Amino acid sequence: MSDAAATDALERAIAASLVEERQVVMAGRPEAGVAFRHPLVRLTCYEQLSVVRRRRLHTAFAQAVLRRRPDAVDALASHFARADDPRAAAYLRRAAERAAALYANDTADLYYRDLVARLDVDAARARLAHSHVLRRMGHFEEAAAALRLALTEFERRGDHDDTILAAALLAEALAKTRAPGAARRTLREHPVTADTAPEPAAGHFLALAVVRCTQGRYAAGAEAARHALTAARKVPGTRGQGLTARAFALQAASLGLAGHLDQAREAGDQALAPAEAYGDPTLLGSVLSTLRENARRSGRLREAVRIGSRALALAEQSGDPIAAAFERANLAELRLLLEEPESARALAEQAVSGAEAYDAWCLPHALATMARVRVFLGEAAKAAAVVDHAEAVATTLGDRQARHEVRTARAELALYARRPDEALRALDGHADDAPVLVAWAELMSGRPDTATRLARAEAARAERTGERLAEIEARIALGTALHRLGRTPEGTRELTRAVASAEALPYPAGTRRAAWARDLLGETSQG
Repeated sequence: MSDAAATDALERAIAASLVEERQVVMAGRPEAGVAFRHPLVRLTCYEQLSVVRRRRLHTAFAQAVLRRRPDAVDALASHFARADDPRAAAYLRRAAERAAALYANDTADLYYRDLVARLDVDAARARLAHSHVLRRMGHFEEAAAALRLALTEFERRGDHDDTILAAALLAEALAKTRAPGAARRTLREHPVTADTAPEPAAGHFLALAVVRCTQGRYAAGAEAARHALTAARKVPGTRGQGLTARAFALQAASLGLAGHLDQAREAGDQALAPAEAYGDPTLLGSVLSTLRENARRSGRLREAVRIGSRALALAEQSGDPIAAAFERANLAELRLLLEEPESARALAEQAVSGAEAYDAWCLPHALATMARVRVFLGEAAKAAAVVDHAEAVATTLGDRQARHEVRTARAELALYARRPDEALRALDGHADDAPVLVAWAELMSGRPDTATRLARAEAARAERTGERLAEIEARIALGTALHRLGRTPEGTRELTRAVASAEALPYPAGTRRAAWARDLLGETSQG
């Protein structure tokens, strides 16, 4: 079309009130232009065109954009796709990668869906990239489906390294979809060999660490993370830094859950520098989550809140709703330990709402935290209903840590209601996982000698590993049990030591627990 013909056509359209002259934004700058007067006018005009003419116009527009703004990949992807032009796939890939890098997850998802549908062959790599976006959006089932297709294609092509990598990513997705057994089988069916390159080997062992932790095999999870670290250190550049950070973070998490806090702190600290160098907020957020937990166990509650708040901000930045729900649940627990119940309630409600929207793996943890908030606020009946809900979800997850959270929340609720037999039933067979709660239940059941033995052993263990909160809780139980045994001076020393430690940290919930213990002793003496 000549300039004169185009101008004449535009003037007729303006006269017919189809379009109007107005400023439009081009490459970030306002310029004089024309636009349809209303979206319905544009839609009506568009639908009146034949399919052939639509495609020709989209092609023409894309060609114009290529000449003037070749970096406008979103516009080029859109118009080449609508034109059904062979160039659409290349621009859809670029647009998807750009959106993913900006954490525009919904947009990246749409681009990847269109891209995969257009690729007759070699769609596997696009599916891998799409799975990362889907996982970040909390759509683990869809991510697993995309990864299964990618894995099948890599296997058909006989591409060993890509097969190992796809299997590792699939296993991680399955571990988040209540299928840890299927995740483990996937890794067994696609083992690392002497010919496996370092990057897929690291991915395999990282996935194995995740699966083992989900199954409650924390020492084995730490071992897998160490193998991942060995492989990650052989991967050059920023990719290697990202894998190294993940390996250290998983090692720290596994060691912490296994009760080796000193080693967990060391591994967590080593994860931070490579995570920051890698620059991905999702990875950095997961590393900070580990550091937050280490700070909590060490009794540095205010520091833990600062770290957790930063991890939450990164989860929100990356558009990961499940990570955000998990961080809110942990922040709620920290606020409760600091005796800030209203902040804890708001965070717990947000955590439960966010986790329920995606039926997320962290829902039992969020519900258990909400139950503890309810107990603190004296809402025992509501707390019991929340624990029942949490137990139903945890049972289907197959996650040992989720079941532990529910058991301990139920035991705490029973102790609050002065029903120690219910607490013991909730913890039956799991005394080693919650020795202080079992000690309180035994004490309230009239067995102070058993309570003394359990609390003393836990106090010594926690002191050795530097778990300040656990040590304070154990010493409060120990001091109370010793009083019940008539060993008053020794019991008083333990309670005094616990209160001094709680005040020094500070740990307001520990101070309250000590006061509750003294009230309990007063009730006994009066009785």
